[in-house]
Amino acid sequence: MTKTPKILLFCLILLVYSCDSKGVFEDDQSFDSKSWHMDNMPAFTFEIEDTTPKDVFLKLRNDLNYPYQNIYITYYLLNSQREEVATELVNIPLFDDVTGKPEGKGNSIYQSSMLVLENYSFPSAGEYTFKLAQYMRSESLDGVHSVGVRVEESN
Repeated sequence: MTKTPKILLFCLILLVYSCDSKGVFEDDQSFDSKSWHMDNMPAFTFEIEDTTPKDVFLKLRNDLNYPYQNIYITYYLLNSQREEVATELVNIPLFDDVTGKPEGKGNSIYQSSMLVLENYSFPSAGEYTFKLAQYMRSESLDGVHSVGVRVEESN
């Protein structure tokens, strides 16, 4: 690859990332074995600078080896004193119950995203931690590549 295409590629990547003006925080945690064990509770710590409403999304990447049609995940939002300020058990459909077609975006690995806190006003500025726990029938969920969280400004 010559210098010019590399520079163009770098500029394109920079442009894509700079256009995300709504993003406050985004991170993912990958599972090395592509399996999520129930003892593994990924945690994401981030700073909230103001109490204007935010949208919080739960993200998941899976493949066709995932054995169920959906996944139950409980999220826990903790403030800087480790006090729980929000929690809920959510059901994310990963495959269509009739056709079996994956619901997420992708080809061999599918990314799903679910809005779990809409127009949420964090109680105060400061550090927060978003923890995730899988609540399924199996101790380990094969086919789960990663989970994550995205916090963005509400419209």
